[in-house]
Amino acid sequence: MHAVFNYSPSTHNVVQVGAAGYSGCSAPSGAKVFNSGSDRVTLSRGTTYFICSLASHCQSGMKLAVTAT
Repeated sequence: MHAVFNYSPSTHNVVQVGAAGYSGCSAPSGAKVFNSGSDRVTLSRGTTYFICSLASHCQSGMKLAVTAT
């Protein structure tokens, strides 16, 4: 299963974070950052968390939790 993200790379990115990073809108050092504007991410079972780390986008709600079964 995959998640596909299409966005403008000049104004957004996708950062894969843990539950704490998702709830606190923070990307830890070493977090996987996608910034091509057309990203395909393989999902593992369980919940995977993504945020946009640019500006205050995450704090404004630009974040996503995906649960794969």
